Amino acid sequence: MVKVKVATGLYVNWDSFVNVNDEVLNWIKNSEALKPSSQILNRIEEAVYTLKEALKTGGKEYLISKNLYDALNIKFKNRVKRLGGNSYHMGKALYTLNVPTLVSYPCRPRSLMLASPDFMVACGNKLKTPKEAIRDGDPEFEHIVFEFHEEPEKGIYAFGRQIFSWDEMSSKGLFDYEFLNYLPKCSSIEVLILGFAHLLLPEHKWKVNEVIDLLDYKNKPKIHLELGEGSKESVSYAIKKFADAGLCNSIGMNEKECQVYLNAESIEIKDLIEAALNAVENYDLERICVHSNFFAFSLSKLDWKIEFEALREACLISAAFTFKSFNIKKAEALPFSKVENLKTKINGYNLVLIPTLINSKAEVLTGLGDVFAAVQAFKTLKKNK
Repeated sequence: MVKVKVATGLYVNWDSFVNVNDEVLNWIKNSEALKPSSQILNRIEEAVYTLKEALKTGGKEYLISKNLYDALNIKFKNRVKRLGGNSYHMGKALYTLNVPTLVSYPCRPRSLMLASPDFMVACGNKLKTPKEAIRDGDPEFEHIVFEFHEEPEKGIYAFGRQIFSWDEMSSKGLFDYEFLNYLPKCSSIEVLILGFAHLLLPEHKWKVNEVIDLLDYKNKPKIHLELGEGSKESVSYAIKKFADAGLCNSIGMNEKECQVYLNAESIEIKDLIEAALNAVENYDLERICVHSNFFAFSLSKLDWKIEFEALREACLISAAFTFKSFNIKKAEALPFSKVENLKTKINGYNLVLIPTLINSKAEVLTGLGDVFAAVQAFKTLKKNK
């Protein structure tokens, strides 16, 4: 049996994609828009409002009600369905790099498991492939994703995706307990990468404590917590609880999440660095990583060479996933953004800043943040010999 080196969690689901073509664009432009009144979108007019904003400044992820999910599901029937979820995208990146990876699957319906790569899945005291771990009767959950490319002449001033998430698995915290209970039994796991708190509804944020209790064991792996857009209350709660329990070595996020969760004054690099420095000191972390479409940086107690190489590789791998099929050679030929490399020391932490690779004709836009997060977290936190 291959020794598992990394584990990713906590959710795998279906993503179904709506291409913002002329028909969809006309619907967005001509539909009534209503500014959301809460963190959870309830009406289709609120979804329209957020889509109009996304076309100006880039997409986000929103928690939505079951009623809004049903309305969008009826309106956009012809969607392309692909595997998604934080656990899947992170696991896929590391599996592609031939790193033996354990992936969390709270729900294991036949169609989802048959479509999955040959990750490792915990089944009691054993590891199996997804195809061997099917549970007939398990529910299937789906997130609706609008993808768009920059076309100023059509009123689209950014490229990206807008995700509308509703499912009981992630919103209520239905976990893969076989995964969580297997972790203490697998001493070969060096890094655990988690992304889940942003999808928890505020009334279920206490489920974070359940995860923390299950991770309270000796000789645990290094833990990276990747943040996401969604419930600010649940994410803020998770950061504090993980930090207070001494369970978190590393935190990652994009620039918008840094502004929301770490109170950066803006998404300018200097403000993001200042907010990250305050957080890495206040939470007593080994490192923080902030990534965007145009740059990535880390503030770290670790060697700057390890950080630099990890950020560069994460940049390359995530760029390779922007093509219809994973392609390293095409990614290597892409231009870098105009951000300058920077290496310096701030308050005893190594600051490494790099430009990212830009694919202006990206064919895949969803899951790239998770790919970047997984590669850089594993490369920095694993046992570097």
